[in-house]
Amino acid sequence: MNQPNQGIKINGGVFNNNQIVAGENAQAIQNIYNSASQLQASGKEDVAKAITELLKALEAHSDKISDKGEVTQAVQQVAEEAQKEKPNKFTLKGLISSLKESLGSVVEIAEKVTVLQKVITVMMGLPAL
Repeated sequence: MNQPNQGIKINGGVFNNNQIVAGENAQAIQNIYNSASQLQASGKEDVAKAITELLKALEAHSDKISDKGEVTQAVQQVAEEAQKEKPNKFTLKGLISSLKESLGSVVEIAEKVTVLQKVITVMMGLPAL
C-alpha cells in the first residue's frame, strides 16, 4: 500500500518563501502574525501582543490541541475582526468563547485566551465578555 507523499522535494534552483508547511494537519500561521503586526501598526498594540502570545502558546503546546485547524482559523478571524474600524462585538465574543471552550483544558493556552478576552473587552469598551 502506497503512503501519500507528505513531504517537499526540491531539486536545484532557488526556493524562496515566507512560509511553507507539509504533512498531515500542518498549519501556516504566518498570516496571523502579519495580522498582529497590522493591529500594532494601527494602534491596537495590546490586542497584537495578546494574539502573538496566544500564537506562541498554540505552537508550544500544539500536540495537546485536537482541532488545530479550527483553532488557528478562529484566531485568524479574531485578528481580522479586531482590525476593523468597528469590530462586531458578537463575532468577537463568539470566537473567544469558542476558543475558551476548545482550549480550556490546556492551562498554558487557556491563560492566553483569557488575556486576549480582557484586551478585546477593553478595546471595545464593553463589560466583561
